[in-house]
Amino acid sequence: MRIPENRIFRCFPVWGCLLALCFLSCRRDAALERALTFAGDNRQELEHVLLHYKDDSLKLAAARFLIENMPYHFYEEEFYTLPGGKRYRPQLTDFPTEEACKAHLDSLARAGRMPQRHRYKDIRTLDSAFLVRNIDLAFEAWRKPWAKQVPFPVFCRYILPYRISREYPSGLREEMMETFIPMLDSAGVTTPLEACSLLNARLGTVMKYKKNLLPFYPTIEETYVWGGGLCEGMCDLGLFIMRAAGIPVAMEKTLWTRMDRGHHWGAVWQDGRFHCFGPGEQLPGEHLSVLNRRGHLRPAKVYRSHFDLHSVPGGEESADDGYATWLKSPLLEDVSLEYIKDPVEVRVATDRVREFADATGQVYLCAYNYYKWEPVALGCRTDTVCLFRGVGGDNIFLVADAPTGGRLRFLTAPFYMDAHGRIRKFVPRPERVQAFTFPKRKKLLNRPYTLYYWNVETDSFSPLEYSSTADSTQSYTNIPENALLWFAVPDRIVNQRVFYLENDSVITMNLIR
Repeated sequence: MRIPENRIFRCFPVWGCLLALCFLSCRRDAALERALTFAGDNRQELEHVLLHYKDDSLKLAAARFLIENMPYHFYEEEFYTLPGGKRYRPQLTDFPTEEACKAHLDSLARAGRMPQRHRYKDIRTLDSAFLVRNIDLAFEAWRKPWAKQVPFPVFCRYILPYRISREYPSGLREEMMETFIPMLDSAGVTTPLEACSLLNARLGTVMKYKKNLLPFYPTIEETYVWGGGLCEGMCDLGLFIMRAAGIPVAMEKTLWTRMDRGHHWGAVWQDGRFHCFGPGEQLPGEHLSVLNRRGHLRPAKVYRSHFDLHSVPGGEESADDGYATWLKSPLLEDVSLEYIKDPVEVRVATDRVREFADATGQVYLCAYNYYKWEPVALGCRTDTVCLFRGVGGDNIFLVADAPTGGRLRFLTAPFYMDAHGRIRKFVPRPERVQAFTFPKRKKLLNRPYTLYYWNVETDSFSPLEYSSTADSTQSYTNIPENALLWFAVPDRIVNQRVFYLENDSVITMNLIR
């Protein structure tokens, strides 16, 4: 008869502890061996790291932590190939203006030069010298007054790692320590939160949010030299500098539901809690209020990125269907409840049940973002009911699955979910129409506009003919009642948002509500 492990621990506490330690040790040995096997020809470099720390148990544990989790991380070499096979990567500092940069990229395109990308796994490419240097510098920063009370597991997760997301591995850790730690030393800070606040104020003089026209993911070095970038690039640099200074930080991310694209920001650990901030922008204590105060910045879901494995891809409630989405990264943790004041449970019935009889148990809560329905949360389906937990309400969603793993299939009509979880589905009534006159964007007055409605029969936006058009407005008399609408120009521009009509008014989700 097999005795449950928890019963062994209760009946024989000493033996139970020994068994537990043995079990964990075996699991860790297995994880390390899997990583070393996956390293292929780079295995010897990683074994050099382990051998280097054989007489230092704490640094050896840190080295194992990095190596065991390196298979989940990658970077890309991105460049143009010039005649003769020469690799060329333009730098933003090469161009005096944004227009000059765009003109140069256009000239490359006219010459038939397209960006090339080669992906590499950390586990198969990073050498022992890089890893040893990173570990030694991280331990040096850990001795600082604001860092020395950080527990070892927290140190491993949020100070030790050599990367923040998917940027090219950087060798600037020592330079960042020499540049920014003296400021913290002289200020006499004693906690991670104090150190983060002081350093983040300084980062505001080092980098600014600005557009990056290059078709490449920026390196730490490029963002530092150029002095800014988009939010993910600023996070990479800002959090890299903080970790170099011994401050435990993580990257947070969301896909917007009230405007297009997404956002990244930082969170600093102290005493078991995280405090969010905008690297180089809002300080801890300021960032959360910005999200709550501005309606279009209010997230529906928030995820924290870890260096180490955090979850099983696809979740535990249903088997993974094979559909590729960033939400399934095993390095992500759903931390929505730390940000959403009054989260709701989305419980919505599928439409056209018989047609979707083969629907899988894994489902996706989607928002219309930059011209397509994008998953913002993973959920599960039981019979005809789809369930998603911990979601920010007052948003427009749609539920999909992926029965073949290749592409999304829509299980419901789009719907508005209010702040209390009540749902209104947008199923058009073509037999009942209404009239409305829409204003055109001030900067796009002379462009042709089209009004679309979501057609639940074709699962796509269908165009409507306008009755009249003027310089600043366009009028319609044939809008189906209870339809989700989209008023857009042909150009692929940001924030052409979906909406609906109610009481002769346009209702969008990017307002403060």
